[in-house]
Amino acid sequence: MGETRFSKLAGPILGSGRALFGGRLFERLRHVLWAGLIALALFAAKLLGPPDQLLWLIQSRIADRSPSGDIVFVASDEALNDPKNPQRRYELASALDELDRQGAGKVFLDITFAESSDPQADERLAQSIADLGPRITLVDRIVEGTAVEEVRRATSPVIAGPVNRVVSDQTDRNWLGFAWKLQHVYDVGGRPMRSFASAISGIELEKNTRFSVDYGFAHSEIAVIPITALSEGISSAEKLPVETTGKTVIVGHSGLVPGSQQRIPRKIDAAASYVDIYGGETLKAGKTGLVRGPAILALFAALLLIALTLGTSRKRRWIAYSGIAVLAPVILLATAKVGLRIELSYALGFLAVYAALRSRMRWKRRVEMVNLETGLPKLRALEARLLRDSIGNGHIVIAKIQNYERVLKTLRSDEKGSYVLKLVDRLRAADPHLAVYSEGHHLGWHVASDETDAVVEHLEGLRAIFAAPVQVGGFSVDVGITFGIASIEGDPPARLAAAVAAAEETSEAHNPIAIAETGSQSDLLWDISLRARIDEAMEAGEIYCVYQPQIDLNSKSIVGVEALVRWHDPARGFISPMHFIQQCEKAGRMEHLTRYVLQSACSAGQLLHFRGRKISMAVNISATLLGDMRIAGIVRNALQATRFDPRCLVLEITETARISDHTVAASILEELKAIGVKISMDDFGIGSSSYEAFYELPFDELKIDRLFVTNMARDPKARAIVASIAAMGREARITVVAEGLENPQDIGLLEEIGCEQVQGFAFSRPVSLSNLLELKDFDKSRAAANMV
Repeated sequence: MGETRFSKLAGPILGSGRALFGGRLFERLRHVLWAGLIALALFAAKLLGPPDQLLWLIQSRIADRSPSGDIVFVASDEALNDPKNPQRRYELASALDELDRQGAGKVFLDITFAESSDPQADERLAQSIADLGPRITLVDRIVEGTAVEEVRRATSPVIAGPVNRVVSDQTDRNWLGFAWKLQHVYDVGGRPMRSFASAISGIELEKNTRFSVDYGFAHSEIAVIPITALSEGISSAEKLPVETTGKTVIVGHSGLVPGSQQRIPRKIDAAASYVDIYGGETLKAGKTGLVRGPAILALFAALLLIALTLGTSRKRRWIAYSGIAVLAPVILLATAKVGLRIELSYALGFLAVYAALRSRMRWKRRVEMVNLETGLPKLRALEARLLRDSIGNGHIVIAKIQNYERVLKTLRSDEKGSYVLKLVDRLRAADPHLAVYSEGHHLGWHVASDETDAVVEHLEGLRAIFAAPVQVGGFSVDVGITFGIASIEGDPPARLAAAVAAAEETSEAHNPIAIAETGSQSDLLWDISLRARIDEAMEAGEIYCVYQPQIDLNSKSIVGVEALVRWHDPARGFISPMHFIQQCEKAGRMEHLTRYVLQSACSAGQLLHFRGRKISMAVNISATLLGDMRIAGIVRNALQATRFDPRCLVLEITETARISDHTVAASILEELKAIGVKISMDDFGIGSSSYEAFYELPFDELKIDRLFVTNMARDPKARAIVASIAAMGREARITVVAEGLENPQDIGLLEEIGCEQVQGFAFSRPVSLSNLLELKDFDKSRAAANMV
């Protein structure tokens, strides 16, 4: 980055707490959406029909309502329609005569008869049917045949005569053998026939509809009369167990007759007539309502969304989750009592999928927050704990292991974790249960004491413990450790970053314990303002990009531009990039800012290409972001969103001295190069690790720091450094850019040295995108005129 240095804070490593927990809400909302879509897919495929029917069985068991009392079932334990035993027909005829004498309202004969070997028995039964006249209705049954076709069983016309007929479809059953839905009318042989259940209820409908059967009526309260009580010639109605006068009477076989059993809830061997009796009772009571799965699903989804929106704390969310979980059986019970059937399984499936997604995410997050080498939680877990538990007192202590990288180079991979754990054991000398967090060469923990002097005194004692070497892999390894301290005031993530920054500023010899400054009151207010306004500033365009051209000295043409971030705050005016970028790191917004700048720069580059300016676009990337592969995803998403050619994107890595692990950084840079972008090393020539980073990392370009370019005309050493870097670039076959060129007279020196590309005020200051679109190529006279 040509004009800014990122501060050595750990915001990009630890992330912003508010962004973290703000993102958690969107994460939960995304899981709600996925769970809802999966539940709707299950509904469309009808995969949860069986669980719903099991829930309906539970509803039927707990409802226990009383039937209307208008329906009486006359049951026979013997088969009355056996053609080989026609004497039973006389018994049935006597029973029908008795019902006629008793003044039964409607009589349904739910037994089909074929002609028997005794014509007199058939004639006797036919006479009893005829005597009942329009009050009797015969029931035809549709059953499954030996093949796939359905068979209609009907009473012979010789016996039935010209009486009314209805139909009962015994094939309308589910996979468990239960009939949950019946029809008002069935299509039999191409003509409509009224259903048995609809006829029992007496409800007339203009068109055919299906209705749900409510089995919540108490089975034991349905009136039953043995057929023998009617057929043996009882003359007094008082002797009958149930009054039949004016009632609807169904005459049929009981469940003891082979082939007449039918499953209903709470009774697996009920008489087949009971399904239609329950259907009639359902229609009489008007309990045909069915709430479909999507409606219940929408209710639970809405409740879950409200819980997530209002549940700002984990405790509130779990209370809301518990309430929603309890609501399911409450709804099941309430609807059973009022006779309303619901498809609850899809809502339960929705909750189960949501719970599974949240459990998986929590497991994944726990894994991400654990250092795999040591098994210790990472510093981001400490940040999450401070936020989750709302810890607002005490101090954060960050221990920096000195010479950590050098020690690791000498140890085997299986010994690296052991080395860190031995150090942790020493930290726990005073408190065996101390929760220590590990990330890279940092160890962190929380101290409850508010007395800074007491914390410093304790750390000085710990340093004495670390004077002795540790034994790892049979070798004695010297230990150097220093500490950074920050009191918890205000935002814990920022204070954690401040403690990391303080630890980075320590040295064993001169400053082994550093205390993070709390800053002036105005600085504190600015920090709070920044954290509250950073997103709004980007949304409002207060944070924006300007572009400084890079010039090819041979053609004097613009070959690329560097995107530089600016912030113009309405209250504070223009803010120094160095200052607000440091504040972004403190607030953990560096990754967010990088994403925003990438998006803006790639959009600008795409516009330039559209206008015919096929030039490269350079964007600064903090070296602190090279510890996490997420930066590759950020770059990839920005390119996909803007459709910018990745071959024209140059990522300038700033402050390479802050790269904590070159191996990890190299793998991340290789991943970025695989996308197609080029990698540039910014500010080359300064920083303790510049040459090491140049050697170990896959750079395509070097940018000579302005310190040498600005002074090369008057300082031979500066000129020699520029010349040597340019020569090194040619030998390494990578591009070398001289940045910070302010004097047009120095252009000739750079051409003589052999530096091909330059950037600086001598050609152009950073300009807006609109001005950049109007820029033409340069010559020396124009460069001099551009000098400010």
